[in-house]
Amino acid sequence: MKTLEERIAQLEETIYFQDQTIRQLNEAITAQQFQMDEMEKMFIAMRAKLRTLAPLLDEGGTDDGPPPHYGSV
Repeated sequence: MKTLEERIAQLEETIYFQDQTIRQLNEAITAQQFQMDEMEKMFIAMRAKLRTLAPLLDEGGTDDGPPPHYGSV
């Protein structure tokens, strides 16, 4: 049977490793949040750019006929 001192030492060791794990997880989450914030900024910029370019895109509704290299035989 473990003594009270051994049980307390084991609990302190467990708490130490849990604190270390929590710090590591917090660092990982913070880094991921930074990446997500940067990706969101890029997405907003790309969406704005697409909105400005959308009117310039060919809608595909016109038929320009055969390409010039199809010349008559």
